Amino acid sequence: MNVAELPNRRNEAWKYSDLRAALVDAAPPMAGDGTVIERLAHGAGAFDHRVIAAGERDVFVDYLDGDGLLARGELIEVGAGGVYHRIVLQTPGEIPLASSRVRLAEGASFRQFIIGEGGKLARVETIVEAAGAGTEIELNGIYLAGPGRHIDLTSTIELRAPGGRARQLIKGVARKGGRGVFQGKIVVEPGAQKTDARQHHHGLLLEEGAEIFAKPELMIHADDVQCAHGNTAGGLDERALFYMRSRGIPEAEARALLIEAFLLDVVPDWTPPDVKDEVVARVRAWLAGGRP
Repeated sequence: MNVAELPNRRNEAWKYSDLRAALVDAAPPMAGDGTVIERLAHGAGAFDHRVIAAGERDVFVDYLDGDGLLARGELIEVGAGGVYHRIVLQTPGEIPLASSRVRLAEGASFRQFIIGEGGKLARVETIVEAAGAGTEIELNGIYLAGPGRHIDLTSTIELRAPGGRARQLIKGVARKGGRGVFQGKIVVEPGAQKTDARQHHHGLLLEEGAEIFAKPELMIHADDVQCAHGNTAGGLDERALFYMRSRGIPEAEARALLIEAFLLDVVPDWTPPDVKDEVVARVRAWLAGGRP
């Protein structure tokens, strides 16, 4: 492999994240099939296969941290009626990359929560293939893009059978010199009648020079569905800030409280209490790192 084989912004799936530039001095081995990250993970011997048997339940907490290029991949298969909850905690690194491909049988459920703090280039990729009827999918996430950090949350949900339900809510914040990216695609195939799919992204630009790029997509090939998506990006609500300051709360504290409430709304109820505490601590530590 040479660096020229790596994707840059001319590739649609990488239009906001230039992997070729990030790895300009390196040519890591690639092997196997799948996305670029899956092939990098195969080449590094960091690809896992996880199976949730029919009717079983499992919760997995994945810490994505390390120096240099870190590429991880996994194939997750959830059997009929199985339930799999996945939490990804990405700490600041140089080039952390992760890709998960999830295959759902009839009546299976997959719920995921991500918190990402970015790096020189960080990308967490999720591909959900819902082949069975009556599947439940939830993809939630928070990104925190500090100065000099790039965080990319990219996902594809493919609904191929009837009666599926999908929910996606991503929220993020960026400071000057930080870049947050959300790319989410939901595909409803012709056989996926009675699908109910909702996708939303909301970003806060905390300073001039912050960047947020979002590309929510719905591709609907069935006619008996309920689908919607939405996207917003902007600054803090000045009216809410004025109200809090009028009640005697200092401006810096009021800003931090508003941002914290905005982000933590995404944390799902099924998150284990100790993990939820860690997420709250990470958000507060990030907010304390500098005045937004």
